[in-house]
Amino acid sequence: MPMSDDLSALIRRVDEDRWLASRFAPDAVRARLIALYAFNHAVALAGEAAREPALGAIRLQWWRDGLEEIAQGAAPRFHPALAALHQTTPESAAPLQGLVDARAADLAAAPFAAWEDMETYLDATAGLVMGLALDACGIARDAAQRAFVRDAGRAWGFTGLLRAAGHWRARGRSLLPQGAGAQDLHARARAAYAAAKPRARALKAAAFPAFGYMALTPSYLRALAQGRIDTPLLWRQARLIAASARGRI
Repeated sequence: MPMSDDLSALIRRVDEDRWLASRFAPDAVRARLIALYAFNHAVALAGEAAREPALGAIRLQWWRDGLEEIAQGAAPRFHPALAALHQTTPESAAPLQGLVDARAADLAAAPFAAWEDMETYLDATAGLVMGLALDACGIARDAAQRAFVRDAGRAWGFTGLLRAAGHWRARGRSLLPQGAGAQDLHARARAAYAAAKPRARALKAAAFPAFGYMALTPSYLRALAQGRIDTPLLWRQARLIAASARGRI
């Protein structure tokens, strides 16, 4: 298969909700979105899979160097995600350095010291990815759209941390600030989603592929409250179609 098809298949497997939302984009935009999501996944693995912080730091530095080469106009080093970025959205290489830097927190043994630290992490991971996805869709970001990205990125990020709690427990780590519990994370996810929801109505239809997966947040939170982390694929597909038709999440 062509490289883009390989990456698309990978994102469908590891980041299905973003992949589903990207289906609403034209082919050229979809390729840029898949490149962003492939890079995001690769860097997340560098931090999450490393058992030794020193090894994880080496891996993250490799990605920093790869981005720097693209930003300077050099040919990318050998990796499908870097090749796709270079081909489709090289202008994203410089801002993606912030994503790599933020992923260093995945290597720490201690939880986030305060909620503000967790929000900063989410802004630089889920929020940054969503903002660059809007750029890929040709959406110029003003103050209102930046506020949407902040709230939506945090809602998706808080929800993702809840869904990944088992992974972090298996590694003997909790990300929550001292004294906080899962119910606090639920509350912050719901509040961030509530703040993002009305802001989404002002976005152009062309922006939907960049953020449409946000429409799945309430169903994930309901599932988590019932002890599940997933919702059926057919339901998610139907929810995204309905959200796209209405332009709302």
